[in-house]
Amino acid sequence: MITSAGGGRAFDAFWKAPYRPLFLASYVSALITVAWWPLGTAFGLPGPACTPEVLWHIHELIFGFAGAAIGGYLLTALPGWTGKPPIQGTPLKWLLGFWLSARVSTALMCDVAPAVPIALNAGYFVLLAAVMGTHLFPARAYRKLGFFCTVIGLGIGEFLFLWPIGAGALWVSLDMVHGLLIGLVMLMNSIAMRAIPAFSANWMLQTGHLNDLRQGLPFAVFLVQTGLISSILAQLFEWTIVANLAMIAVALVLCWEMLGWRTLRVRSNFLLVALHISFLWLPIGLLVVGVSGLVPTLYPASAALHAITIGGMSGLIMAISGRAAAHSDTGGMQANLGFITGLALVWLAAVVRLAVPIFPDLQVELAGAALWCAGWTAFIIGFLPALTGPTRRPVLSGQKYAVSESSDPVPSSE
Repeated sequence: MITSAGGGRAFDAFWKAPYRPLFLASYVSALITVAWWPLGTAFGLPGPACTPEVLWHIHELIFGFAGAAIGGYLLTALPGWTGKPPIQGTPLKWLLGFWLSARVSTALMCDVAPAVPIALNAGYFVLLAAVMGTHLFPARAYRKLGFFCTVIGLGIGEFLFLWPIGAGALWVSLDMVHGLLIGLVMLMNSIAMRAIPAFSANWMLQTGHLNDLRQGLPFAVFLVQTGLISSILAQLFEWTIVANLAMIAVALVLCWEMLGWRTLRVRSNFLLVALHISFLWLPIGLLVVGVSGLVPTLYPASAALHAITIGGMSGLIMAISGRAAAHSDTGGMQANLGFITGLALVWLAAVVRLAVPIFPDLQVELAGAALWCAGWTAFIIGFLPALTGPTRRPVLSGQKYAVSESSDPVPSSE
């Protein structure tokens, strides 16, 4: 009976905060997607029914893995924007239900009517947008409506990506990959260019370090987002040179912006090091993709995208969401072994995957996949303590927090 009661309390606590089910869903998706294809199929496992498998792989990493992480982050940040308690219970169960059903139906897409996975995948983003809208509009948090529109855009993008696959027009979905990834880079920039300097400055103030860190400049953010939009539009109109030059220009602006973040000053705090290095993968990726697009014989642009997806996107998801498991009883934050090991292995996986065109051997590609899976396994183990117990506010920040088990916790300041 004690075990049963304890298990019930743990289950109830799991639904007390949106980051618990949605971040965990994101991590498990990252692990399973690569463990199944290409790693599992190379050892004889039957592949997903959705073919070609590479499109399933791309779809799941963008709309499954990243989609759940984005939902977890936005709903975690929502109380800080609206002043209301965090989303709990039934809405989270519905969101996770849509998300899980979408994962299963997409993997079986060749065996079910295409409308089913399309409806379930889009349904997750529609429900996420509805939950956000019912909180943002009454609170008049109009400055955050860009995130609301981003969720709607993801739902539309998911529909436009899956529909051609169901109709057999695979090339249409392949042509969308560039735009979808650049769109995700825009979202990551919007979050990270504000969060990383803020987290870094907060730690410097708490530890007595000289705080001459340059906060994210609105003009730099404007330049970056404008450049990325230009790249998407240029790619749409097949102005390939313009699209690649825009990515290179954005990469240079991001590097210049990072010079003001005083990365070496935070080297003793792995939580901040993780943020800085993960973000650095974005300009590296944009630069490599842009240059390889201009000089295709130098390096394949399709392979260069892994610097953005594995190094940048995955690294930032780990570095930001993993902070929820880094709280200590004294109120500070410290990276645990799972966090450190997971990130290190995923960064190594990015390096190995980028080496595949140089060493075109299946074993090299599989080694990268194995490192990825090992990294996410370690990261999940390190995150487990954050899934139960009292929730902490704020969730992702090292500022002072209050511990509450009530239904009305202190609003997050994320």
